[in-house]
Amino acid sequence: MGSAPEIAAEARALVQRLLALEEGTVRARAAARALEVLGPERAARVLSALVRREGDDGATAAVGAVGLALLDPGSGLAVEWHAELYVTAREGNLHEVAGLLLSPPPHRTWEEPLDRADPRLSHLSLGEKKTLARLRRDPDLLARLAAEGEPSVVRELLRNPRLTEPQAVRIAARRPVRPETLRCLFEDRRWRTRAGVRLALARNPYVDTGIALLLLPTLPAGDLADIADDGALHPRVRELAGRIAEGRGWRGRGRSP
Repeated sequence: MGSAPEIAAEARALVQRLLALEEGTVRARAAARALEVLGPERAARVLSALVRREGDDGATAAVGAVGLALLDPGSGLAVEWHAELYVTAREGNLHEVAGLLLSPPPHRTWEEPLDRADPRLSHLSLGEKKTLARLRRDPDLLARLAAEGEPSVVRELLRNPRLTEPQAVRIAARRPVRPETLRCLFEDRRWRTRAGVRLALARNPYVDTGIALLLLPTLPAGDLADIADDGALHPRVRELAGRIAEGRGWRGRGRSP
């Protein structure tokens, strides 16, 4: 159904269409409508072409929009469409596309530490912490609030214009951490587009595995190869990372295309 050049042209057209829209819900729902029009079989091939375009920022943004669409109940993509796309991708050995549709639980289970109270924060109410996270400039205080990892506080912290990318990466890389805290980063439009944040989330065994799988196609082949070799991560994450890296011709550390 469509030659390789035709599929590549459709992938480029989808990228151009999505990049003309604001990143976030608007772009994600446009991606959903475009995929629905294509139908599951052609959509699977177009998505595969996008995933394989390493180093193309437009393709990365388009795959990110598709990922958001697949997580958004309001995107308009029916459960039956998801199922048909998954079956089509599996039957066509398009593992990089099938992986976008899986949502296993986190590989590591979060357990509340018995003693983690920060003496500078222990007397504050949740509301006070949220206000400080959103408004304060003190880098030490912001780091302490981030370390506590309360999702509602972290969500406010991510809105603070004083928060830097290295600080956001540290939040994404923290272990142990609540999966809900990591989801805040993925859902934040300002931070989910940062390459360092995406990589830290994908490499965190406490993240929802479905989020990690959606992030993999946006990462460079070298990082994917590292993820494939990381025994701390979910087997599905490692498998898909390796398949995408190989599909892009990765030849490092003995891997072959």
